[in-house]
Amino acid sequence: GKKITQADPLGLPSIERGVDQLVEATARLAKRSSQTQQTNEALSAARLLASEGIDTQLLNRDLREVEIQPTLEEILPETCTLEEWLAQVQEISILSAVRDSQASTQEYFKQKLSDITSLEWQNARNKFVLSSQTPQANVYETAPNGSDGATGMEDDRDPTISPRASAFIEVVKKINRAMASGIPYDALRDIQASNEDMKERERSAGAQVGSHTSLQSLWQVVTSVLSPARAGHQPESKEEIASMRAALCKSARRHLERDYATYVNEEIEHHPQLAMLGGSPSRLQQIRAFLRIRFSDKGALDFDMAGGIDTFWHQLYFCFRCGYIQEAIELVESVSEGLMAGDVHAANVSSLPDYIREWQEKGELSVSNQAMVRLDGERILREQDRSNFGKNQYRVLIYTILCADRHLAENVLSDQYLFTNIEDFLWFKLVLVREGQLTTLTSSTYTHEEPHRLAELQQQLAQYPANYYTRDGKEPLLYAILLLLTLQFEGAIQYLATYTPSNLHGDSFPFAIEAVHLCIIFSYYGVFNLGTDIRSRGSMLCSDIVHDYGQNFAVRDPATAFEYYCLAAEVKGGGYVSIIQTQGQLLRELLNQSRAFGTLLGAGGSGSGAVLSKLKPDRQQRQDIIVSAAVGCVQNAQFHEAMELFMHAGKPFNALEIINKRYSDAISATEESQGISIDDLEQRGNAALAELEGQADVDIRSKREETNAFEMLILTRKLFQAFKESNYKECFQLLPEFAFLPIRSEQVSKYASDAGNLHIAIKEKLPQIVKIAGIAISEMMQERRAIQRTPTAASMISSSTQELKMRLHSLALYAGYVKIIPENVATELNIILNGLI
Repeated sequence: GKKITQADPLGLPSIERGVDQLVEATARLAKRSSQTQQTNEALSAARLLASEGIDTQLLNRDLREVEIQPTLEEILPETCTLEEWLAQVQEISILSAVRDSQASTQEYFKQKLSDITSLEWQNARNKFVLSSQTPQANVYETAPNGSDGATGMEDDRDPTISPRASAFIEVVKKINRAMASGIPYDALRDIQASNEDMKERERSAGAQVGSHTSLQSLWQVVTSVLSPARAGHQPESKEEIASMRAALCKSARRHLERDYATYVNEEIEHHPQLAMLGGSPSRLQQIRAFLRIRFSDKGALDFDMAGGIDTFWHQLYFCFRCGYIQEAIELVESVSEGLMAGDVHAANVSSLPDYIREWQEKGELSVSNQAMVRLDGERILREQDRSNFGKNQYRVLIYTILCADRHLAENVLSDQYLFTNIEDFLWFKLVLVREGQLTTLTSSTYTHEEPHRLAELQQQLAQYPANYYTRDGKEPLLYAILLLLTLQFEGAIQYLATYTPSNLHGDSFPFAIEAVHLCIIFSYYGVFNLGTDIRSRGSMLCSDIVHDYGQNFAVRDPATAFEYYCLAAEVKGGGYVSIIQTQGQLLRELLNQSRAFGTLLGAGGSGSGAVLSKLKPDRQQRQDIIVSAAVGCVQNAQFHEAMELFMHAGKPFNALEIINKRYSDAISATEESQGISIDDLEQRGNAALAELEGQADVDIRSKREETNAFEMLILTRKLFQAFKESNYKECFQLLPEFAFLPIRSEQVSKYASDAGNLHIAIKEKLPQIVKIAGIAISEMMQERRAIQRTPTAASMISSSTQELKMRLHSLALYAGYVKIIPENVATELNIILNGLI
């Protein structure tokens, strides 16, 4: 065949095509070209542009990229007045400002939405990760064989629950009852008694204690630190929170003082010959006996022999360290002026006993007295006299305790001779802490100095890992005690809950059960609200710990599980509404897990609940919890459970709302209900109506709307059923009951506007109702036309047929006017109407 060679203007390789191929390609391109380009005008324009050297293809491409946007410019004739020009400028300025503001608002909204979405995703991710890593405490243990089984039958407690868990369960129940009654309950006392019983059982069983620091010591620290807090009380005001923070710091310091006093007595008992203590010693005599042991290699001391080593400041410090403040005052008062020369008296300090009293009563000295003590301390530092076995170091230490000066404190902490263990260091830092106070120090060198804060101490301790404080993991509870003494409650819980020793087998989290009940205790005593833990934002959610622990009982003992679930909501906090909502959500969760409706709710109304009535004696509170659970069921498409809960809570109106919605979803003119028992819904609806009649607290209009909707749905079901059976006569007979359907043309406009006020359950079925009504009317018209009739009867039937035709015409108009009715319904009715004309 003949070939045509075509050279590409872009320099691409040439191609060869046959004539037939070229004709086929030309035809294909002709089909793809637009019709507008084939007009004479388009061809003339192309020739004109080509004569001017303009490439039409490039021009078309450029024009497709052109975007026309309105601009704010001056549109004025050449000659205008100044007022017109100013008005135009003002209008343009306003429009420009509005446009810029809208653009800025849109950009800010997009950025805010993006930030919120990212934050919610991050929170959900963190919660998922933490929940997947939540440790499981040891609740159940293998039931012993043999005679122990009979013993378990005599006890009302599940024999497979560990004794430790069983003891905590009793405490948890008492806390819930105390919160319900409003009577404070000393939970820590019962826990301490349980610890003593556990210790006795371990001792009788010959069990070996794994570490020197026991769980009993941990709970003793908790009891000491929380001693100022009131059981069942949540501090709310800023003043109360500040006061409680200061009181807890003081109680933590007091615990360290009592612990050190115990250590002093133990040292005296271990070294009776060196101590040389009499039969009925005073506290000051105990301090001196301790100093005899401590300085046994230094020679005679001043209180044993005249001219001995001066230990006045040593005695004073150890009185402070043991918490013997009254003995410290007596010591200072008993010292003669001669011994005080060059020390306090020479520094122009009027009365050291008065300073100690003021410090003991108020927690700090006045600004002027602080300055006096600080100046004398600075003088001692300038002299740098380090003789007499640390005499001046202890003297500066006492000055620092009284005035809490930062410069003096830094000097004291730099002296390794004074603090040889973490307990002494921690006590000194807690003495300096001024939590809950806004004192500013005024010295000649350091003005407007911020007081020592608890957060600084927590940050300083956080610089080292946990093993640094636990003797390389040998005493794991020491770190938890350290966190408790510095009021890091969430941090202590997180550490205990996640601690996994490498040298123990079996239970991976030996302290998880302690962490769970520490959460409950801290919440019950109101210390979570104090905000004393700098790591609380990054710590594990305490409420989740309690909730996850309660899940252990969900199947075997749902009543106990709900005890923990209620406290998990209390730990989460957030006020009455938030707590009730959380408890309702957890109740729904537990009902799904256990299906123990009778155990948890009891039979009858919300006032006769079993476990719930014991935990929440107040009827309104119980009702709120059940309603919250029911709302959660609705949100999770658990409609059957929601109806049950609403009825149990004495809320038949809410139950009827769900019944109407489910009833509307269940009935259909063409399909059978899937998985929904309509008869059951109708029975529940009738029960809700019966109970609703006796309630006067429900809005009358709302009650009437839901009642009418339910009755109308029952009629709709009958209509649909008759339609499925092709019983058009019955369908026609039911139509007068649907009062919202027009029967005359003049009613269409009003009825169409009123369609928006119909109940939502009726609206969803309105298209099917209108369609069935039209079909039923047309069938009745055809039936009457087919009847053999006399002239008189024919006249009467003709009149009736005209009425039916008018009624069908009104329905068609109604279907066209109402927006919620699809267009095909109106079209189908018009077709039926035209076919009958």
